[in-house]
Parts: sequence; structure tokens; C-alpha cells
Amino acid sequence: MVGTKQTLKIQKLLPFGAILGEEEILLPKKYLPSSVGLGDDIEVFIYTDSQDRIIATTLEPYGLLGDILALEIVDFSPFGAFLDLGIAKDILMPCKNPNTFKKGQKIVVQICKDKQNRLIAKKELHFVPFRKKHKTMMQLDALIYRKSNLGFECVIDQKYSGMLFHNELFTPLKLGQWVKVQIKKIRNDGKLDLKLVQEDEAQRLKTLLLQNNGILYINTDSKPEQIIQLCQMSKKALKRALAHLANEVGQDEEKIFLRK
Repeated sequence: MVGTKQTLKIQKLLPFGAILGEEEILLPKKYLPSSVGLGDDIEVFIYTDSQDRIIATTLEPYGLLGDILALEIVDFSPFGAFLDLGIAKDILMPCKNPNTFKKGQKIVVQICKDKQNRLIAKKELHFVPFRKKHKTMMQLDALIYRKSNLGFECVIDQKYSGMLFHNELFTPLKLGQWVKVQIKKIRNDGKLDLKLVQEDEAQRLKTLLLQNNGILYINTDSKPEQIIQLCQMSKKALKRALAHLANEVGQDEEKIFLRK
């Protein structure tokens, strides 16, 4: 139950709060809405307080048990770093060298429980295999959490693992960034091959031309790496954009240009 949301019945009302459910979990008075009373159901988040007692809150946590997300470091102890979970109690990320991190830094972690049933944050991530084949090519939000030789590893929906490959990226990305992606392929192990959803190619090309006095010194015969460097798009994307802007953009042997 710890680390999850539960809908529980108010069994008792006391001067200091409400007792919820058969488990008799305390919801402190400051989190008890005035609109509810004895016998009503209420949705709460369950965690443990500083004395390891199970307690409830109506505050909305940033994540639940098992979720993978980016949390901000707010304090340190000799045993690790404390991260803001969005509730009254911060969550501990155990680590041997907390001084390698900085206050205010965001770090991607997974919400887990320790042997004492307390919520902790772990840097070691364990993903759920993705099996929803109908979502191929659907747009999703992805959190970039690690860079590898192949590309950028991403978290999808706080529990799935995906990869954006370097050879298919034409815009700079950074760790901790949220991006829009499409699922290109679902691998047998449940990991995802992703494609970055770019802004409209034609509009981006037109914006670049306007920013450069109406001229870019490339054309469809230029080398792919020159096009990527100047436009952050592939040669195929440039051709598509030029076809779309045929009435507004022309080209000659050395450049493309906005028509007068």
C-alpha cells in the first residue's frame, strides 16, 4: 500500500485528523477537506512518516511506487540525497558520495521501497516491457535520462525504455529534457526504438531563411552533413520542405532563397 494511491473510507474523525479504512491509517487534519465527513470515501497517497508510521496525505505526489521520473535534490545526509516528491516528506536517494551532486539538480530515479517498507529513490532503473503494439507511431512524451554510443536513452510513461538513435537526430538534445517522440518499433524485449517528432519542416526552413536575410548557401545537391549542420534536418527533409514551399522558395547552383 505504501507508495500508492488508495480510496479509503473515513472511519473516525478526531481533533488531529481522520482515521481511514480498516487499516486505521491517519490522515492529518491539515490534509482533510472540509467537504468530507464520517463514512465518506477519500482518495489519498500512502507513505511513512519520520517515525516510519504509515500515514496518508491528499497532496499530489510527483510519482507513485515503481514510477521513473526526474526529481529535484533539496538536501543531503551522510547516507544520500533527499529529493522533492511533492509531499510533506522528501524521499531519500541512498548513495555513497552525495557530495557529487548539487542542490537544485534534477536526477532521474525510480521510486522503490526498502526492507523497512519506506519509500526510497534509486538511480538503478528497472523498466516494464512495452507490449501495446497498437501504439506504434503514436506521439508520446519522453524523458531523456542517459547518453550512450547508440543515442539517447529515454523513459516513456514513467516505466518504459526507449532509444533515440544518434544517426536520426538533427537537433541538439540534453539530459533531463522532455521531447515528443513516436514509436518506430517495439523490440522483442519490450524496449522501444523511437523517432523524434520535429516541428513542421517547411515552417522551420522558412524561419531559417527569414533569419538569414532570405538566403541559405545550400541546395538539394549539397552534402548531407552540410544540410544537417545548417538546417538541422536531413537531405530528404530539405527536399520535402522545398517541394512544400515551391511557390515561396527557389534554388540555384549555390543556394536556396526566398522569392521576391
